[in-house]
Amino acid sequence: MKKRSGREIRRVNRASDSRKVKVEEKFWRLAVESAMKQPRLAFYSPISSIVLNYWKNVIPRFSISELLAKIVEKEIANRWPQLYIRAKRSLSAKGEKKI
Repeated sequence: MKKRSGREIRRVNRASDSRKVKVEEKFWRLAVESAMKQPRLAFYSPISSIVLNYWKNVIPRFSISELLAKIVEKEIANRWPQLYIRAKRSLSAKGEKKI
């Protein structure tokens, strides 16, 4: 895997941090449809896995999924507030309950 320079990383981060997003309706509908069929996400992070599995073993009834959902949703709300609000509305329109 090619390493990115600091300048390249900042450019990618700026693009993904943009607050104002022009939503392409076709792709939004596809995203909503996909999320309704399969709402689970997965990612590779051995460090996160170690820490969260530690807490799961130490704290009774600790939910890794619940914690990760809260963390990710908070970051999405900060990074893309317009899309976050729209996603919540899309779920409400579909009759989905917020977890």
